[in-house]
Amino acid sequence: MDIIKIPVKKPDAIERSKVAAYARVSTGKEEQLHSLKAQIDYYRSRILANPTWKFAGIFSDSAKTGTTKKRPGFEALIRACRAGQVDIILTKAIARFARNTVDLLNVIRELRELGIAVLFERENINTMSSDGELMLTLLASFAQAESKSNSDNVKWAVRKSYKEGKLAQLRRVYGYNIVLGEAIIIPEESEIVQEIFTRIAAGDLPNAICRDLNQREIKTLSGAKWQTNRINQILDNVFYTGNALLQKTFVTDYLSKKQVRNNGELPMYYVENSHEAIVSQELFDEAQKQKSSRCHHHRVRTKTAFSGKVICGECSAKFNRKYDRGIYKWICRIYKRDGLRGCCSKQIPESTLIDISAQVLGLDVFDETVFEAKVLSITAYNGNRLIFEFVDHSSQEVFWADRSRSESWTKEMRATAAQKTKERHERRGS
Repeated sequence: MDIIKIPVKKPDAIERSKVAAYARVSTGKEEQLHSLKAQIDYYRSRILANPTWKFAGIFSDSAKTGTTKKRPGFEALIRACRAGQVDIILTKAIARFARNTVDLLNVIRELRELGIAVLFERENINTMSSDGELMLTLLASFAQAESKSNSDNVKWAVRKSYKEGKLAQLRRVYGYNIVLGEAIIIPEESEIVQEIFTRIAAGDLPNAICRDLNQREIKTLSGAKWQTNRINQILDNVFYTGNALLQKTFVTDYLSKKQVRNNGELPMYYVENSHEAIVSQELFDEAQKQKSSRCHHHRVRTKTAFSGKVICGECSAKFNRKYDRGIYKWICRIYKRDGLRGCCSKQIPESTLIDISAQVLGLDVFDETVFEAKVLSITAYNGNRLIFEFVDHSSQEVFWADRSRSESWTKEMRATAAQKTKERHERRGS
């Protein structure tokens, strides 16, 4: 009798699902960071223990709320999903994933189109099931309402502390460390603050102070180099006088978390003698006086008839207005930023532009209204060449002459030079 041998059929290899997990805590406090570590350890163990699952990573965020979109770990997870690296996402609860219902549903729908399921453990929801989205919508709405309630409670507590004159909500201020509502002076930083106010009151310019601080390798609060806007922020901060102006900014809504300047929408609270001062009120006032005087002197006008109309013929960038030793000039913004490496154009005195424009328009005296109505642009080329383009599509080429050294000197420059000459002679005589 013939015996037929039947080969043993091996079972097909099981294709394992690529499983990732997302964990999040909303603050950077130590106890919450322990909670985040526990979540990560739990999900890693759970995924690796399932023979039908393939570990695709743990993605996490700390000190990030579910209502904000700025979550690096979450964004990395979504990128991995779009790249086909994930089939299933495990997460603790809807509130961990997001509390903004609209954004949550948009993400879930995109993941469903990619064939990716999200498993919410607390709510026992699988987004790929037939009733998953309905349940998700209802529960996410509750989570968003809870987030709003929590936000309202926090706002109430913050504003109550402002009314009571407490510093509990203040962040770190250069020169101070804020600990449990108490401002503690940091000696090395307070010396820099005093130096800034003293030098400004004496007439020093912010850019000169920045250059000096950077050469001494002194860093700002964020560890960056000093810039003039940082100097001005310190000069404007009444906190250094030992008084506090509270609620200068506020959060617009609990979803965007955007902080905006308080321009009268909410009350502000001025608390006198709330902490130890770094500078006296007299020094603060003198620095403000010098700052205000300098701004008024150098920035009488920021916008003129030439603004936006003077174009560099060498690099096509626009010219900017510049105040230089008593004279306003127009200079290519690329040359101003990068020097000759960026552009080789030449700066033009504003008085020259005024005179040339009046001649081109046939005016005895320059008239801004006529200029703005008739001139579309002025293209400036090297060789003192200007091309005027008019609104009627005609154009005119003109050349301008360099001013002599004596013509370019202002009254202020002459007075300064005379004073220096006098001092030099007095030194020689002594």
